[in-house]
Amino acid sequence: MAVYIVQPGDTLSRIARCFNTTVAELQRLNPQIANINEIFVGQQITVPDTVTPTTTPTPAGQEELIRRYRSIIDAVLRNQGLTGAPFSVRLVGGLLYILVLNSSTYRLGEPVQIRLFKVNVTNRPIVLRYTTGQRFELVVRRAADNVEIWRYSRGRFFTQVTATITIRPNQFAIYGFTWDQINNLGNQVSPGNFILEAFNVAQGFRDVPIRIGFRIERGVIPTPTPTVPPVECTGENLLRNPNFESWTSATQPRDWVATNVRRSTVAFTGRFAVEMGNIPDEPATLSQTFPIAPGSNNRVSFRVAEDVEGSRMGNFTFGVQVFFRNRAGTVVGVAPQGPFSPALIEDEVYELFTFTTGRVPATAVTAELRFTFTPRTTNRSRIRIDSAEFRCLSL
Repeated sequence: MAVYIVQPGDTLSRIARCFNTTVAELQRLNPQIANINEIFVGQQITVPDTVTPTTTPTPAGQEELIRRYRSIIDAVLRNQGLTGAPFSVRLVGGLLYILVLNSSTYRLGEPVQIRLFKVNVTNRPIVLRYTTGQRFELVVRRAADNVEIWRYSRGRFFTQVTATITIRPNQFAIYGFTWDQINNLGNQVSPGNFILEAFNVAQGFRDVPIRIGFRIERGVIPTPTPTVPPVECTGENLLRNPNFESWTSATQPRDWVATNVRRSTVAFTGRFAVEMGNIPDEPATLSQTFPIAPGSNNRVSFRVAEDVEGSRMGNFTFGVQVFFRNRAGTVVGVAPQGPFSPALIEDEVYELFTFTTGRVPATAVTAELRFTFTPRTTNRSRIRIDSAEFRCLSL
């Protein structure tokens, strides 16, 4: 048996025809349906597992949308080189969502390429308002029981900054992601039928999904080519340039990826430290990625102080995260700390912050240590960081 999610325009008789069964059989499989003329959008109905998603019915509502916007859909897919690819459509608040996969059937371990288009089909601009840096959400569910097995945002960090995006008439925004078939627990999913849900997370849109089905078939899981050498748990500091003594410029510490930082001569040790918030009212990030020992437990430590020179007013949050990624670059775990307010950080005096990551996921091969500085209204302070360490404690 399988589960079908009722779409706009569906009737029980139409669903029965598409699944090569009868209304009576659907009633037998779904005793909760008291009246065959009363089913609702989003309702889960048990259906015979007689078809794969390649022949799953296109709901009547979708058929009408495809007819109405056929020229727009064809133009978008053709422009992106996706002609002939399986897709699903839904109209929400003047936006035509087009959810596209690169295939309807995949072998075990084969990448699932996902694209979500938001097309403005009105004659007016549509303004999308976001409360974070996240622009979409993806969820994969087992078709048999509708249980969530993977979520795009799980373990990911999004900047906590509001933003707006304006989509003008006949224009679209496109978002893409490739899922490696690894579930929320870091394991390869089993073969079967699945439903992909995509959400626009803008205010007023975030609870309305578009769905498409696909199938994963049994086969040989490809052995990934190692791209990162194995790491031993020696207890040495895994960070490069941990004391920020080497700089390629006054705003770029060597071996670190940084935005809105500057070199500071007020250091805990050595000559230099890094100061986050070179422009105090703009966000700043500081990160470094390095090989990690799977299954290890690690200690993170660093010195931090608030720069309140000139009686600046501190109004910000400071966070620290460690992201663990597998060979495909997918986040398989995260160890967050914070966010911390100015009240928890000493003024002008370096204080030691330390925490342990917990057990690193078995599929992880790299770790990214990321510091974030997010100012709020009236902020004038900055944050200094020095003497960063990331050491393996045990396996």
